[in-house]
Amino acid sequence: MPLPSRVTELAGFDLLLSVAQLGGIGAAARAHGISQPAASARIRQLEARVGVALVDRTPRGSSLSEAGALVADWARPVVEAAADLETGISALQHARQA
Repeated sequence: MPLPSRVTELAGFDLLLSVAQLGGIGAAARAHGISQPAASARIRQLEARVGVALVDRTPRGSSLSEAGALVADWARPVVEAAADLETGISALQHARQA
């Protein structure tokens, strides 16, 4: 079953979760090892795919919009499952190499 087009890229959702957790795009960018403009662009791309504003931007910073908080809640278990999948695959590769 192919993934729906709005959810094929999990990096944007992961970044959105970091915005929620860390309180802004700049802090999320630092946590992901990318520049603030790159993080802003990734969030804008996610917003374009989803079709709604996910982040409220002000001169004093950014925070999740009401829709952004909902999307973050829905994305959290998916992103966590992807991390679990990566951990499992890494364990398989490590066991095979040992």
